[in-house]
Amino acid sequence: MTTFSTKLAKLKKTTYIASVSILFTGMMSCGDPTTNYTTEEVLDPTQGVVTEVKEMREDLFRITDEQVVPTKADSRIIAEYMDGMRDTFTLEEAQLVDADHPKRSRMSGILMGGMMGYMMGKSMSSPVNRSSYANDNAYKKSTTSNQTLKSTASRKTVKTPRKGFGSTKSTRSYGG
Repeated sequence: MTTFSTKLAKLKKTTYIASVSILFTGMMSCGDPTTNYTTEEVLDPTQGVVTEVKEMREDLFRITDEQVVPTKADSRIIAEYMDGMRDTFTLEEAQLVDADHPKRSRMSGILMGGMMGYMMGKSMSSPVNRSSYANDNAYKKSTTSNQTLKSTASRKTVKTPRKGFGSTKSTRSYGG
């Protein structure tokens, strides 16, 4: 019995020392400020986009045309509904998801898939989504215009907390 309890005590001691060693090594690497952050280039569009969408069938919208315009303030969404009604939204109106405007909220996913998504906060490193477009011509035109939008965007380098084990800061932000 004494031999078993001696071996068990040594095993516990070895496990404890190994755990402390691993924890200490991890904490030391976390303390280095150069390893806790990553830097990335962020693009912010300086020009705007006019996006035309069409309701193809009930609650299914597709982008039929997108054009780059001189300023973000000139951005518009022109929606054509199946019943023939047309509506125009500014960028600010499009960003509002409002229960009083169910048609507007139904098209928001499609808008995020196109260039208008860049105006609404989508990263410019994300490509436009082919499935958001009504046809190949609209998609091809958009990919060409997308290059213009990116080439004229303002660029800045930002430092963000590294994600994963050892990151000490939250990358989430909360409105107040």
